[in-house]
Amino acid sequence: MVPMSDGGDASPYDVIIVGGRPAGASLAARLGAAGLRVLILDRATFPSLPAVSAPFLLPHALELLDEIGADEAAYAEATPRLRAFVLEIGDYFRSVFPFDVEIAGRDYFYTIDRARLDSTLWRNLERFPSVTAWEGAKVTELVREGDGRVAGVVVDRDGAIVECRAAAVVGADGRFSLVARKVDAAITEERADVVTTVYYDFWEGVADYDDSGQQLAQIYSSCDGFSAVAMPTADAKTIVLVQGRADYFAALTGDAEANYETLLRARPRIWRRLAGATRRGKVAGMKRVGNLFREAGGPGWALVGDAYHQKDSIDAQGIYDALIGAKLLARHLIRWRRGEVGWEAAVASYSDEVYAVCKPMFEATMGRLEREIYSAPPPAVAKTMMRWMLTHPEYGRRYAEFVTRRFDPATFLTPPLILKFAAKGAVQRLRRRLGGADPTDPLELA
Repeated sequence: MVPMSDGGDASPYDVIIVGGRPAGASLAARLGAAGLRVLILDRATFPSLPAVSAPFLLPHALELLDEIGADEAAYAEATPRLRAFVLEIGDYFRSVFPFDVEIAGRDYFYTIDRARLDSTLWRNLERFPSVTAWEGAKVTELVREGDGRVAGVVVDRDGAIVECRAAAVVGADGRFSLVARKVDAAITEERADVVTTVYYDFWEGVADYDDSGQQLAQIYSSCDGFSAVAMPTADAKTIVLVQGRADYFAALTGDAEANYETLLRARPRIWRRLAGATRRGKVAGMKRVGNLFREAGGPGWALVGDAYHQKDSIDAQGIYDALIGAKLLARHLIRWRRGEVGWEAAVASYSDEVYAVCKPMFEATMGRLEREIYSAPPPAVAKTMMRWMLTHPEYGRRYAEFVTRRFDPATFLTPPLILKFAAKGAVQRLRRRLGGADPTDPLELA
């Protein structure tokens, strides 16, 4: 085993980051901009096979990417800007939500190509002289001091086993984090009662949603424990996703390929667009998506991104959570290395702040899973109160502000707001019916 520092200096790195996807790469960029000596490691070689992901990239996440100098023209190359999505609740109603919340000069969002995004973030690190980036480097073990404090990592780099030491090690290595397992990071909070499973594939030649000429992300809830989403993405492809209760998926008898197509065929509102399309033919996805928090740090180690916090993708917050967590952790690591605070105080402050940022949205997401996946609205409610509320434009604007964290998620739908939107929506519905046609009726779409 060969001990290594940062290329000749006898002192160790300030920070070693395990994992070079959005959480790890953005953390390295922020630390590098502050002059910290960083070693970032990823077992992949970029551009690599993408992480299991079918992600929306919303304006609040784009703003954080701006802060680290990531090039939007590179990570969003050949990717359409989406300015609206349509929500369909069975055959009860549909509602188009214009995405007119402007953040950092943007009133659009992307369904991003993760391979392209990850590669862009990794190459962005070349701008920082104090950042050393190793791809194709598999971390196999943590190095510890005699008192148990984490002091580095053991890396398998093209068959050469290398020991790298640092003042701290950060696990940014995803849901199945090796760092979290090696330090026995405890799960501090978990919701195992509303877990979902997700299958998706990429399609070409998907029919337009309607004849408006606008590219829309289509979200279809069949009110039976499943939902499907069709999202235009890079290179004229469309990600088509099926999500549902994990126990319902487990009860299916076919293989992943057969179950995926069967579920789509059973949902004509989605399948009508796919009948003439072709697909890659290889389903990806994740069984039993986790909803949890872990300990954020301990002696010589910290966690960020999915290694620290996981939640269902229904509100499209995963990349934002990774980026904001990295921003918070960078702030406290920089203060620690500058001698402004001790390690224990830095970890405690980071833990408090990242939990405060993520917890409200976590609760809101769990509530949505309970309402929209794990229960079905009574038809009478879906046809009246739900329809009136969700089809009113004020609800759509507020939802865009909700998913971009413009206010406390706990205040998204208070009883007074529910009554307000429902009352206005009922009047709107009556006027449309008197006019002879209602575009919120799915049957209006031939």
